[in-house]
Amino acid sequence: MTHAHVNGIWLNYQDSGEGEPVLLVMGLGAPLQGWEPQLPALAKRHRVICFDNRGVGRTDKPVGPYSVHQLVDDATGLLDHLGVGAAHVVGVSMGGMVAMELAALHPERVRSLVLASTTPAADAKMRWTMGRVAARLTAAMVRAGGNLGDRLAAGREELVRIWLPLVFSAKAGGAEEAIIRRLMLDAFADGFPAAGAAGQLAACFGHDARGRLPKLQVKTLVLGGTRDSIFAEDRFVELQRTIPGARLEILEGAPHGINLAAPDYFNELLLRFLSPARRSRLARSVS
Repeated sequence: MTHAHVNGIWLNYQDSGEGEPVLLVMGLGAPLQGWEPQLPALAKRHRVICFDNRGVGRTDKPVGPYSVHQLVDDATGLLDHLGVGAAHVVGVSMGGMVAMELAALHPERVRSLVLASTTPAADAKMRWTMGRVAARLTAAMVRAGGNLGDRLAAGREELVRIWLPLVFSAKAGGAEEAIIRRLMLDAFADGFPAAGAAGQLAACFGHDARGRLPKLQVKTLVLGGTRDSIFAEDRFVELQRTIPGARLEILEGAPHGINLAAPDYFNELLLRFLSPARRSRLARSVS
């Protein structure tokens, strides 16, 4: 474990590889291990920085609510700690919300932007879906009763049942369930992050970057899947249309956890987008 004291908290992070830095920002309730399918490929060409957002894993979990801007301050504080002036920023789901606001608030810190399975603003579908997640989790832990260990175990099991169809559109018993279980163990590394989960959820519910996105002047790739259970495909289209010059890639059949469910597709697009030759062609096409 490696920690940095940033923005008033101890933040757990991982720093590997060499080259132009890439900052990876994970989604709601997920630890940095959610980026494991990307790390080997990226680290061959880039310095790769990923971290547990406040409220999850081995990062501090102060009582919230949190805001996306607060999560942005955590991310920029980590870059400052590591001496990184600017990085390519890749965010998935809630991490995409953080990434787009980082680009809007601190454009000098962002070399390029990749926004996966995310939205320009919270909408009714997202609020309903995530509200149901919170209600199911709370109910499972109350039903378990017993001691804290029993309630934590019940909470983990309920999150596996919740996230498996949302992240993978998969049924229980397969390799996808094993991945979710490993992620839940890391998410619960320092106990059940009740305050952190509530804080992150508040950040998602309060997200609305639509007024700032049209001013972005950074090369942007928007990724999404047609079977995303949290965000409708039109959210990805709106995001691409709102950011000047953004490119959109939609994968048929891909669920919300596109970097986990379709890692080869995700990695190939990401590496091509980040390559100097690709950025040079994009610059010539814009000029």
